Amino acid sequence: NVYAQQSHSNIFGDHRNYGCLDEFWYMLSLYGPLHAPDNQHAQDVHLSMFTGGSLRVSPDAGWQGECDTFVMWAKYMHSPGWNPFFDLYSKLDSASTPNPGDTSRPGWWDQMSSVGMRAVRESHFLFIRKFIDNPRMVDGPNFAAAWISNVL
Repeated sequence: NVYAQQSHSNIFGDHRNYGCLDEFWYMLSLYGPLHAPDNQHAQDVHLSMFTGGSLRVSPDAGWQGECDTFVMWAKYMHSPGWNPFFDLYSKLDSASTPNPGDTSRPGWWDQMSSVGMRAVRESHFLFIRKFIDNPRMVDGPNFAAAWISNVL
């Protein structure tokens, strides 16, 4: 590898996959492998329905974007600086806040309201993880139908 291994780095072309690994899987599933004719030179990759502009593929681009999946790790909820996890969490009503989990297990949802679902829809996240099977809809009869109408 051209660059020394660093746990905080996700440099293009180094054949390492740190970071939000589930996003790598989703990107591969939606767009297929991204082919760069030369991983030593920068290029913009235009992807159909990709929001936020083109994807910059470059050996010196470093991290781009943010995690697309919300997972409630209590120990990272109050990290300094802008924090998209706290941003979503702060917009949830009390009926929609996930169980906090602990240092070895992420939090999970067992219920949510339509207010919480709209906060999810308006958030920066594409995916939300850790719902129990058949969560309870706090202000309606059917969680799945409410999710479809409020989030999708």
